[in-house]
Amino acid sequence: MHGLISKRAEVVGKIEALQAQLAQCLADLDSLDRTIRIFEPDIDLTDAPVKPVPPANAAFRGEVQRFLLNTLRKSDVALTTHDLARSIMEARGLNTADKALLKLISQRTGHSLGKLRSQGFIASQKANAGGLLRWQLSRKGQAEDWHGGWRNGSGS
Repeated sequence: MHGLISKRAEVVGKIEALQAQLAQCLADLDSLDRTIRIFEPDIDLTDAPVKPVPPANAAFRGEVQRFLLNTLRKSDVALTTHDLARSIMEARGLNTADKALLKLISQRTGHSLGKLRSQGFIASQKANAGGLLRWQLSRKGQAEDWHGGWRNGSGS
């Protein structure tokens, strides 16, 4: 019960912060409208274009690679690029049902995994004929079909 009350307090705090941010945005919009009307009093701003806000980039430098390494450390089995991309999306609160976003995050995840492999932290193996890769932490004495290794790309 204590956890639920704590979570409720967190959500109420977020709502209050968003309401304050909304009030500030409305005040800014009103100021802009008044300033525009100084230069053009007869303008109809209802037809003015709306610029969509790009999604916030919540990942800081190295955050995704740390997340990937931690996820692979916790896993008992090798994970595919798509599995890891879904994990990232879930951790960041993104819609995993959005196929275009999943494809984009999968590409970015693959790029991060490739960097970690080139640094020797992880190794990859083909998961299927389509080129999907499975990933795991690099270990000495891996099977020869795993690519990676400690710093030099060797399997030993």
